[in-house]
Amino acid sequence: MVALFVFSLLTIPVFLVLGLVAQIWRVTWAKRGSEVAVLAGVAALLPVVFERAFEKPVLWPGVVLLAVLLVFGVVMHVRSYRKPS
Repeated sequence: MVALFVFSLLTIPVFLVLGLVAQIWRVTWAKRGSEVAVLAGVAALLPVVFERAFEKPVLWPGVVLLAVLLVFGVVMHVRSYRKPS
């Protein structure tokens, strides 16, 4: 679980750099790469928070929020391929 947590932390600077590149040069690959980085970070963090929620029940709303965010993000990412950027 530590590796997943570290991976989710490492996706933050990747997202920031790709998002900055996407804003400056208006390239689609950087925008989509930043979206994938965020989704990978959320997907890696979800099992970590899920495991901790059994010890601390106050984390269950966080688990639900992360799951909803992941599903919504994947749906929006897939939809972005249907319309031109």
